Amino acid sequence: YFDLSQGLSDDVSTMLTNGFRRVYFTYNLKMSDTVSGRFRTDVKQDADGKYRLFIKHVYADWTASDMLTIRSGMMGTPLFGTIEEGWAYRGVEMTMQDYYKLRSSADLGVMARLKLNDMIALNIMFSNGDGYSKLDDTSFGKAYEVQGVFTPVDGLLVTAHYGMNGFDSDGDPLTEGDMENTTTMDLSVGYEGDGFAVGGSYSTQSNYRFTLDQDGSGFWGFGRYTLPGAPLTVLGTYMNWDPDTSVDDDTMTLLMVGLDYAAGKGLSIIPNFHQTKTGTADP
Repeated sequence: YFDLSQGLSDDVSTMLTNGFRRVYFTYNLKMSDTVSGRFRTDVKQDADGKYRLFIKHVYADWTASDMLTIRSGMMGTPLFGTIEEGWAYRGVEMTMQDYYKLRSSADLGVMARLKLNDMIALNIMFSNGDGYSKLDDTSFGKAYEVQGVFTPVDGLLVTAHYGMNGFDSDGDPLTEGDMENTTTMDLSVGYEGDGFAVGGSYSTQSNYRFTLDQDGSGFWGFGRYTLPGAPLTVLGTYMNWDPDTSVDDDTMTLLMVGLDYAAGKGLSIIPNFHQTKTGTADP
């Protein structure tokens, strides 16, 4: 995903930048009818401007039965992965939960997916809680998540998520007495029909981003519509996140609208407009 950007605000009116938002290399492997896996790399730009290659996913899936699949390794986390599929434009803009870092998009651990029936499934994950950028070798600070996935009718998706992630509350060498938890709750709804999709989420997080006694909450919505008979899709998203509900004038918002032109197989050109704002300050 190559990105060419021009700033419009007064302080960046001459800023013309280009770079990569995403550079994926993915290899999927099916070893048998019950065992499969994935290896995926991505690229990240560090503070010094250099791009760094890193492993995003490396996991194995074991389908134990029609009801149970177990995934182990470095994998996507369930908080926003499911609703993100409905949005389908992470390369242009992330979900609110990802953008404001309520959870890492990938982590090292084990996840069980239970398919209770054709309408209800559960994702249960135990992981390091540190994301994909580092590996935790202690018994503290782990993450526990459970997510209900409901598909009552064709095209409609509802997810309810609850997660806990331990962290060191005082910054000193970690001991069990220093442990606190950040708790994340999320309700997401999405609907995909013939050529269109809409959806959104409401999320809360106590001790937001591992900051003691700072609680955040917010919502976001998205929509996309493919014009009949044309290689054009109109897309947009809006986010509203309050990082500290006890403080006034700190709500952060993001608005993005764009147009996806399918120039050829596997190639999209997506001009888009972004506006970010904090509190009552100018965008």
